[in-house]
Amino acid sequence: MTSSLNFWITITVLFGSVGIMALMIRAERQPRKSLEPRMIPTTPVIIIFAFIGLLALVHLANLYGIHTGRR
Repeated sequence: MTSSLNFWITITVLFGSVGIMALMIRAERQPRKSLEPRMIPTTPVIIIFAFIGLLALVHLANLYGIHTGRR
């Protein structure tokens, strides 16, 4: 299974989404130096990449053979 291209693409998307989420969480927790708004709104980016990561996990489960969804 690990030789499949779909597996490696999905793993890359999963790790990428986790990495971007970690960067955004770190940026959100840093104290603000001014009252100007940030160029990138962190909360929507975190939510979007959490959803992408969840979809990647479901895809990995489907590649492994676990049936998700309607039967």
